[in-house]
Amino acid sequence: MSTTIRRYKTDSQRTPLMKRGAIFFRNTSVDCLVLNISTGGAGLAVESDAAIPFAFDLDIESEPIRRHCILVWRLERRLGVTFEFDRMQRPEGGPI
Repeated sequence: MSTTIRRYKTDSQRTPLMKRGAIFFRNTSVDCLVLNISTGGAGLAVESDAAIPFAFDLDIESEPIRRHCILVWRLERRLGVTFEFDRMQRPEGGPI
């Protein structure tokens, strides 16, 4: 088991969030709902069956940063992601 997946599974301090978000990859965006969040990752729901890549950026409404995410699991339209902390960015694209 990779350390990314292990970190996600042991990160149990999830907080329900229910905020709108947007997944960004290759000049594409997909709307989502951020169901829950923790320091290490989040649970997302997407409205379509759009192909989502293994790595993407996530904006959450009213959050000051854009998080770089790694897809850990997908079950139909629900996703589990872990955050890649060394690549977090501000929404305007500059590093923190």
